[in-house]
Order: sequence, then structure tokens, then C-alpha cells
Amino acid sequence: MTRSPSSPTNRHRPLRLLLALPLGLAAACGYTVGSGLPARGIRTVALEVVANDTYRQRLEVELSQALSRELPVSSDLVLADRRRADAILQVVFTNADERTLVIGGLDSPVREGAFEGRVRMRLVRPDGSLVLERLVLDRTEFRSPIGENLTSARQELVEDLARKVALALSDDF
Repeated sequence: MTRSPSSPTNRHRPLRLLLALPLGLAAACGYTVGSGLPARGIRTVALEVVANDTYRQRLEVELSQALSRELPVSSDLVLADRRRADAILQVVFTNADERTLVIGGLDSPVREGAFEGRVRMRLVRPDGSLVLERLVLDRTEFRSPIGENLTSARQELVEDLARKVALALSDDF
């Protein structure tokens, strides 16, 4: 049985080949997914205290703690002190905003809200040369009728940002 040139299978063949071409070329050129840090000799990292350019106090402390827990779990990197580390991770909170999504009543002024955060991460060698730089964003929503609030949203945001930073440093991401 032969298919006519206008059959659905033959009609979409050029499109499928065209879509597969960039993937094939990328694989043929040696591109891989991930940070490639081990190939650049980076296996250990020192975590600088997170900086905070926002008016929200203590976010930097919470994120520093979350990163120290998350990096060994979600990346291939080993934490080390600054003198022995292959690279230094610098993280800065650049934005932290609360948004009201649904206004509540007298008992709860915010029925639903969101907390958004953005951090700039930089991985630098001990000599100061830049290895990797990324912006990491996250948004967490909270609903007061089910017991969530800005405090729980803040905690979730910090944990999510720490996980995203660690994944950005992971070789198999």
C-alpha cells in the first residue's frame, strides 16, 4: 500500500525533519545540557553570605541557610571553605515584592496574595573571573482561607529559589 503525496503522514514529513534538524545539529556539535562545571575543574564551591538589595529584612539569612542545605542535595558540587573552593557562589536578592490578588474582609485584609522574588547568582573563581551568571525568579501564592499567609509564602519562596540556584549549578540540569 502506498500513500499519496497529500496524505497527512507525507504532508508533515518535511516539517518534522525541519524541527528535528536543530536537535541533530546540536548533538553533532557536542552541546550538552547542564552547567559543565566539572569539565571546567569546578567541583567544590564556597557560599558567600547572601546579599540583600531589597527592603525586606532577613531574606538573605533565610536564603543562605536554604542554599547550604540545598546545594549538596540538588547539585554535584561539594561545599568547601573559601580557601579550598574551586569557585565562590555569590547570590544577591535584587527584588522581593508582595502582591494582593484578592482583597478580603475585615478579619483578613488579604484573601489571596503572591510573593515574588528575584536573585542574581554569580559563580566566580578565586581570582575573580566569572564562570556563570544567572537571574533566578520565583513566585509563590498564598490563600488565607486555607491557612496560608505571607510568612508561609516567604518560606516557600526561599526554598524554591535555593532549589533553582542549585539546579542552575547542577551538571545534569
